Amino acid sequence: MTDCYKVLNISTAASKPSKRRDLAWRKVDFVQPDAAWKDHLVVDQEMSGKTPLEFVRLFFDQGVVNHIRDQTKIYALQKDAKEFGVSSAEVECFLWILAFTGIVKMSSYRSYWSNETRYPVIADAMSRDRFEQIKKYLHFNDILTQKPRGDPGHDKIHKVRPLIEMIRDNFMKIPPEEHQAVDEQIVPTKQRISLKQYNPKKPHKWGYKFISRAGESGFVYDFKMYTGKGSVDVSDLGVGADFVLRLARGIPKHKNYKLFFDNWFSSLYLAQTLSDQGILTLATVRANRLKGCALESDSKLKARGRGSYDWRVETQSNAIVVKWYDNKPVHLISTYAALDPEDTCRRWDGKRKEYADVKRPYCVKEYNRFMGGVDLADMLLELYRIDFQSRSKWYMRIFFFLFDLSVVNGWLLYRRCLAAGQKPTNLLQFKTDVARALLSGASLATPKRGRPLSDADTNSQKKRNYTCRPPDSTRLDGQGHFPAWIESKQRCRVCVQAHSKVKCVKCEVSLCFTPNRNCFLTYHTM
Repeated sequence: MTDCYKVLNISTAASKPSKRRDLAWRKVDFVQPDAAWKDHLVVDQEMSGKTPLEFVRLFFDQGVVNHIRDQTKIYALQKDAKEFGVSSAEVECFLWILAFTGIVKMSSYRSYWSNETRYPVIADAMSRDRFEQIKKYLHFNDILTQKPRGDPGHDKIHKVRPLIEMIRDNFMKIPPEEHQAVDEQIVPTKQRISLKQYNPKKPHKWGYKFISRAGESGFVYDFKMYTGKGSVDVSDLGVGADFVLRLARGIPKHKNYKLFFDNWFSSLYLAQTLSDQGILTLATVRANRLKGCALESDSKLKARGRGSYDWRVETQSNAIVVKWYDNKPVHLISTYAALDPEDTCRRWDGKRKEYADVKRPYCVKEYNRFMGGVDLADMLLELYRIDFQSRSKWYMRIFFFLFDLSVVNGWLLYRRCLAAGQKPTNLLQFKTDVARALLSGASLATPKRGRPLSDADTNSQKKRNYTCRPPDSTRLDGQGHFPAWIESKQRCRVCVQAHSKVKCVKCEVSLCFTPNRNCFLTYHTM
């Protein structure tokens, strides 16, 4: 990836939290710091000409594929499968078959090869037996190097640790956005395993918990997997704050980047620590973490009406805490966003059964605007998530999550690098184009042995051939598109009503090529 983006020069040294001290809360004006962003979003113009496959390979690169290939071979040998061999091309083909199962869903993966529900894009790329064989031995780390449970250095996610670190390193090479958020992601699973966490506020309440840092666009720059209490050393700031500090190591210091997070992570001391690193923060905060901060009571704010608020400033650190009353009180803490400029927002009035304009301070507007990066990433993942059941291998769900996240990040980076005026491809088409680019060249399906019983049986089993539309990146690349004659006329892909004996040798589609109708040129340029 160094040919596309320079690797960010970011220190990975641990950030030491500020020492606790007596707090001085006062109801005074907040001293507005210089919050202007001192960096810029790097966009490589050469990236705009890359294909969707090349964008995905920035993250799920050849090194990752080769690692999966090697570890799969090692695991097969450990299981006495002496004749098993797999290539990088087969691993990639296997992965994109999985990707297609997230787009075209069936009740069972065997249905893609079944005569009644056969899906040619998958069935023609790899035989079902070969797919099952690769699935059986698919592995990501050497099981012989795992330390026993209870020993020092035991890693609960040893089986996917190398994959997590490789993909995470690739994500962190992309220059970050000004506004970023830290939040939880739940990878859904129903397996009975100690790593599974519960979060009632998420759409999928049970699953593996990841703490992620994402930009306003939804691009995930960094993530950590939460493996439960006692699995990591905890500072006096708490587990949530420690996760924020670890993820903030990838943010350039003293450039006025803005970081948002919710009340599970936040505290005044965390805001102070990040402020010392030149990172501005805005977060919701729990009232019991604001020692000595005497704000107006809930009853007084409620009596003043919706939209009322009170504030205090911690004068030594210049951090402001705002208590805003909507349907219930909400506490926010910030080192850069305060009360002004105020505005109004439309909120539903349950008593009057109508919308009402409610006054809100600037920090509330800013938080609502930029806190949703991780939730946006979750929404994009959920659209075409690989929902492949693997009862015996708990870590496969994590692998699918990493693969899906690489595709989503590839699409978001593709949108960032679009040239001015260029129309973006949606996520479905982007994912389909990448999968077709890989699977169209695959010839891994194993033919059936023996010969048919009779010519009549052979003819009765013949099916109509459907020509797949090539991806736009292939159709418009201007390379290798030559006309060729075919024996029988086929329907033109452009004008539809006409039939032609000319086809494109690269796109494999029939096109009119006459003095009066040049669909061949139209198809490859528009």
